[in-house]
Amino acid sequence: MGKTVFMFPGQGAQKVGMAEDLYQTDEAATHILNQAQAAVDFDLLNTMFKDEQGVLGQTENTQPALLAHSIALYEAMGRPKADFTIGHSLGEYSSLVMSGVLKFEDVIKIVRRRGALMAEAFPDGVGSMAAVLGLSFDEVKSICEQLSTKEAIVEPANINCPGQIVVSGHKSKIDEFASKGKAFGAKRVMPLQVSGPFHSSMMQVIENDFEAYTSTFEWSDAEVPVVQNVHAKGEQAAATIHENMIKQLYSPVQFIDSVEWLIEQGADHFVEIGPGKVLSGLVKKIDRNVKLTSIQTIEDVKEWLKHD
Repeated sequence: MGKTVFMFPGQGAQKVGMAEDLYQTDEAATHILNQAQAAVDFDLLNTMFKDEQGVLGQTENTQPALLAHSIALYEAMGRPKADFTIGHSLGEYSSLVMSGVLKFEDVIKIVRRRGALMAEAFPDGVGSMAAVLGLSFDEVKSICEQLSTKEAIVEPANINCPGQIVVSGHKSKIDEFASKGKAFGAKRVMPLQVSGPFHSSMMQVIENDFEAYTSTFEWSDAEVPVVQNVHAKGEQAAATIHENMIKQLYSPVQFIDSVEWLIEQGADHFVEIGPGKVLSGLVKKIDRNVKLTSIQTIEDVKEWLKHD
């Protein structure tokens, strides 16, 4: 019997109007979204639904918005069980809710704090990220080493799928990588709309503050294994999961290795819960043979409930 994986997207999947259909039509989703609103210090729901201020893209707002959308969908689905769960970067926090490691109302505070610390550490324009298409991980790593200096660095940050590696670091180095990308043999180097050098060693500056904050919450053992970005293996022990979530700030997201590990464990159905189909696209490039399902809207939820 094949195994099912629930996977949750990270930053970049957000869009104006996200989760509004759930809020208006599903009681369990409405409850979770109201809970999210009550846990944060800004108008989260208005930002998600309308974004009149144009602030949804700010890291400290994006992170709680994505978490709230994914968990609202999961609640609307009736909180089904999977054999494994995985999230991409921020999405790993949705996995922690789904697997019972952290309470939703705690995680919403944690990701808001995480986003704020990231934003405070690097004012706009200091750090950035870019997707490198058409080069292997070893090629990207070698170029990063060539470009990096003592003053400014660039490093592999998201190992997404064959031929797609995201790099992170000082904006000057990201720009240099982008301008020389073709000469290095890349098909394309696309700077990403992010405000910081996420998953690079630059993020170590917030490690202590983040660890101190997250330690004030109760972490429980996972009911289903959480495949962690840092080392691409399933974990259930609360202390290990917590430790890896701190390291996740400044470590690459090992998405290829994670998906391959899951397939080795017998996973053959990957269900993406949240806005967009970014992760489904990555999984398809890693292994064409697995089944993929995307749950983004209340209509997708209804379809899921029909067949579940």
